Amino acid sequence: MVSEKSNGTEEKTTSKTFTKDVVKNHSNKDDVWFIIHGKVYDVTKYIGDHPGGSEIMEENAGKDVSDQFEEFFHSADAREVLKKHEVGVLEGSTEEDWKKLDESGGSTGSTEGGIPGYLLPLLVVFLAILYQLNKMYNFV
Repeated sequence: MVSEKSNGTEEKTTSKTFTKDVVKNHSNKDDVWFIIHGKVYDVTKYIGDHPGGSEIMEENAGKDVSDQFEEFFHSADAREVLKKHEVGVLEGSTEEDWKKLDESGGSTGSTEGGIPGYLLPLLVVFLAILYQLNKMYNFV
């Protein structure tokens, strides 16, 4: 499918639509597909490069892993890598679903209205240091 941008240039958009059953068939270590935010990704060639290891990817092959993907802080770079493996969209998904990949945690470093993923651990460390300093010097 090709759509035309407002400036007259053409932009390639996804043309293949897959059902959950089709994606489910791509669920072994030699054929790993995921659904994330309504888009379908073939990550078979990336599995060996995944920083979290291949096992987690193999265990979730053929499934919608949108929640798991967002549960772990994936950087903007990781989201760009993912986009390179896109093969189509999930039947019944919408453009609103597709935009969630860009709007979620890693693209801006924060979640919708929430605390950025890296900030909470830093806050915990800071509070632990303050606690220890208070024990030593009795600030409060």
